[in-house]
Amino acid sequence: MKDIKTIVANNLITLRKSKKMTQADVAEKLNYSDKSVSKWEHADSLPDISILYALADMYGVTLDYLTSDNAEEQANMLKTPEKSLENDRIIIASLTVTSVFLIAALVFVYIYLNAKISSGWIAFVWALPVSFAALAYYNRMWTKNKIYSITLKSLFLWTLLAAICLQFMSYRLWLIFVLGVPLQLIILLTANLTPKKKREERLIGNKN
Repeated sequence: MKDIKTIVANNLITLRKSKKMTQADVAEKLNYSDKSVSKWEHADSLPDISILYALADMYGVTLDYLTSDNAEEQANMLKTPEKSLENDRIIIASLTVTSVFLIAALVFVYIYLNAKISSGWIAFVWALPVSFAALAYYNRMWTKNKIYSITLKSLFLWTLLAAICLQFMSYRLWLIFVLGVPLQLIILLTANLTPKKKREERLIGNKN
């Protein structure tokens, strides 16, 4: 029987290649160094249970799949759950955005019926930053895609400033958009910070 490290290593290599990902891509999604990913795939070390679960979730397979010696034979059986998981995430994100705009529509109708004014449209403007904030959260939880993260956070920032400006138009708050420039820079700079786990691994590597 093969050593468990070798079994996991072979399965990780097969899954990564099937996704057309590099070791650096895997490391970025897990907030680990590519050196650690290389050790796992060369059977030099075995990921701890929390990382195995994270890898299984990322590849859309089960923990049993990662530790099974005949994992490739199960590949066809596991394609459907993987697609199902992706579809579920898309549905959840879509339902969230739809719910936000439904609430905005209810607020608009309520204001119009009670105040007989049409200023309730501002509710739809506020629905935009709320929706982008929710999508940014889902991206952080599920895919951790850096480009999506920067895009969604930027959209949240500028739609939020627009909502504030339109909400208080009588105060002439258009200068609030000036604040968007440094805040946008903060989003870009923080997106390129090295994750804590990677920093710790590099420090340990330097000490060794």
